[in-house]
Amino acid sequence: MPKQPDIGLSELDSRKQEIRAQIKELEKLIHEAPEKLQRQREEELTTMPAPDELQEIHRERDFFDHLSRGQLKNEHRHQARSALLFVLLTLATLAISAWIWREVTAYTAG
Repeated sequence: MPKQPDIGLSELDSRKQEIRAQIKELEKLIHEAPEKLQRQREEELTTMPAPDELQEIHRERDFFDHLSRGQLKNEHRHQARSALLFVLLTLATLAISAWIWREVTAYTAG
């Protein structure tokens, strides 16, 4: 059996104090964690967004404030039409891709 180095009592006491200090630091960290998280959440909520986001928010708010009901309906109709065209374009792209894939696999197989 290998012999363990002979550690003096003073060294053991100093290591014991270091471990106790580390334990106290960890307990303090655990105790303060919820408060720190709450402060971070509050800070995130009160922090102003980036200037680009502010400009976009103001532009959008001004846009919708100046629209009449008819203009707002037209805008919604235009957005719905754009969304429909996007879906159709996506489906057409997928269909063409599938057709090309089928042709390539048929050509390589035969």
